[in-house]
Amino acid sequence: MKSPLHEIEFDRILTLVAMEAKSAPGKDAVARRHPLPTLTACENAQADLADMRRFVHTQGLMPLAGLTDVRALLARDSVLELEESWQVFRAVRATQALRETCTRTEGFLRLAAIASAIPELDELVGKLNKFFTREGKLREDASAELRAIRKRVPEKRNAVQRVLHDVMNKHGEAIQEPLIVMRGDRYCIPVRTDHRNAIPGILHERSGSGASVFIEPMQAIELNNDLADLLLQEREEIARILRFISQLIAEAADDIRAAIHVAGELDALQACAIFADTVGASRPSFNNDRRLHLIDARHPLLDERVQETDQPVVPVTVELRAATSALIISGPNAGGKTVALKTTGLLVAMAMSGLPLPAADGSMIPIVDAIHVLVGDDQSVTEHLSTFSAYLVRLKRVISAATERSLVLLDELGAGTDPEEGAALAAAVIEYFLERGALLIVTTHLSSVKSFAMNDSRVVNASMEFDTATGKSTYRLIVGIPGRSRAIEVAQVIGLPSPIIDRARERLGPRYVEVDQLVGMLQNKMSSVVEQSAELERRQAAAEEERQALEASRKKFDSERARVGSAFREELERLRDDVSRQVSNEIKNLRANANMRQVVTTLTKPIDQAIEFLPEERREVRVGHQAEHRKFKVRGVVESIDGTKAVLNVSGKRMTVDRKELLGLRDEGGGMKPSHKSFIPHPPSLIPETAELNLIGQRVDDALEASDKFLDRALLEGKQAVRIIHGFGTGALRKAVREHLRKHPAVKSWRPGNENEGGDGATVAVLEE
Repeated sequence: MKSPLHEIEFDRILTLVAMEAKSAPGKDAVARRHPLPTLTACENAQADLADMRRFVHTQGLMPLAGLTDVRALLARDSVLELEESWQVFRAVRATQALRETCTRTEGFLRLAAIASAIPELDELVGKLNKFFTREGKLREDASAELRAIRKRVPEKRNAVQRVLHDVMNKHGEAIQEPLIVMRGDRYCIPVRTDHRNAIPGILHERSGSGASVFIEPMQAIELNNDLADLLLQEREEIARILRFISQLIAEAADDIRAAIHVAGELDALQACAIFADTVGASRPSFNNDRRLHLIDARHPLLDERVQETDQPVVPVTVELRAATSALIISGPNAGGKTVALKTTGLLVAMAMSGLPLPAADGSMIPIVDAIHVLVGDDQSVTEHLSTFSAYLVRLKRVISAATERSLVLLDELGAGTDPEEGAALAAAVIEYFLERGALLIVTTHLSSVKSFAMNDSRVVNASMEFDTATGKSTYRLIVGIPGRSRAIEVAQVIGLPSPIIDRARERLGPRYVEVDQLVGMLQNKMSSVVEQSAELERRQAAAEEERQALEASRKKFDSERARVGSAFREELERLRDDVSRQVSNEIKNLRANANMRQVVTTLTKPIDQAIEFLPEERREVRVGHQAEHRKFKVRGVVESIDGTKAVLNVSGKRMTVDRKELLGLRDEGGGMKPSHKSFIPHPPSLIPETAELNLIGQRVDDALEASDKFLDRALLEGKQAVRIIHGFGTGALRKAVREHLRKHPAVKSWRPGNENEGGDGATVAVLEE
């Protein structure tokens, strides 16, 4: 008796998936796949598959070279041959490479969790690696003894060959051919039969023709003995090494089995990922609410991408839920009813087994305890050869085994007997499963069964679409209305004589024909609705795709803008640092020079250059409006503009400056801000409005550096005098500051502070104009 999974060809799907596995353990792991019992287990299996698909897409295939099934070798209680040891070594090495790849590649936590179950066998790999070459041969230095023996073997072999060449040269007339041959691990030479006594030695063999004999000359016997002894020692040492290797493998046999088992599971998971891409699979959701919704489901065995044909499979959409738990599919023979039924069962089994689901996104799978299938004997998906009695025997088994958590698939229920009795039996069976709570899909030709579905809200009718123009089924499933068997139309297309076709229609009667035509009209309208719905979905999908493209473009633009902005900021910061260094150097170079105009010109040159790159609209200044001098960072009111020159009133002082050096100021609304005042305070700067610098508590070097910056800034801002507070203390800081002011080119004179200026604890410096 076939298993239910075999009935829906689940085993054939496993065979297809196993073809993508790269190793025997992987193929075995695929063959072990079966529906899992719980929602959590099913979700985890599909999550593992999703992780593997992402891995294959981004990282490529996993390293599986060398992974073979060596579990039979591990079970042997004997010394492994060299080739067998090499196979085990390669398999162990492959498992460790797989573990390394999965656990160290970031972003694949589920694969890492699976691979971490592979035991660490790096130490074993390191030990075995010392014995093998890349080709799987035993290394010359596998042991010190082997290395010494193999070093002596060619020396002894050359010695034997030299002696034999001397013998052949001396007795050339007796030699059949000047060749050295091996006979029984002994080096010999071919001697003509009629000259066999010319060369004393041991006769090992006669040629097939009898024209020559193979003789080991007396001169070579001792050397051959030495060589044979070395070769014997080599074999013994190799045997000892193989016993040692076998012992290492035997001690780690359990870990090796576990490693190969897990590696096989990963190979199987990768095979599922490859197959998923072949069939365009999606990731389903699972539920315990008996909700089945397959969207655009495709039978993998009919999929043109699997079969490599140009005949596309027609997808079907099937939906069942607790309220409507039965679906009755009707329609013409060879119309696709059985295919739809088996596709449903197969895809539920595949999804629950962690296999790819060849259906559209949004498909939902109920967790069922079993899938019970009744589709006849061995047959294709369109043939029906079983007898009624055999059908009932199998139906009895299904009825006994099904529970409220089962999925039951019954093909051609009620067929094979009297239509009325068959229909009554079919309706009773449907009612039975409805009461049990099982999910049910039935195919039928019986009209009364279709009528039963229309009178029970728990049952939904569906039909396979039929193209009246071609007389063939389109294999599209239309939910909501029953199908017509189309027996007469099919007979007409096949070519039965017209009188038979006409007489068959007459026997049906006008009432049946009228009802049949109405059903046909309903089917056509439903087909139109389905087409419109599909077109709407296509348009929605296209709109969503366009929206996603626009969103991706926006994100790309935002990312690029952020990147450019970041680069621009970095460049500004670099320019600022360069200017700062340049200013510092120029101040040091020019401080001894009393030409303040040259100092100012030199320091503001980078600003002049930067101004050229500012947008033109930011340069606009107007008479009567506020403006800021870019170099001096002072603000005032523009009194007049004459060509490229402008007069700026700053705190009552008029400055004639280049117009391009002024930056028009805007109010909060974005417009230019006029003012009736002659001076607008600048935002807080390093120099307070009191023009004083407090150096108390600073070291002399730091205080003098701060004084330089303070004086430079005061000079640029047009200060006439400044006060530097140094305190009393020991007097060292006061002395240093005043000595520094005496030499400073920007200081015209200095004096101690008066009583309300801090007295001798402060110094007032008058600046050059």
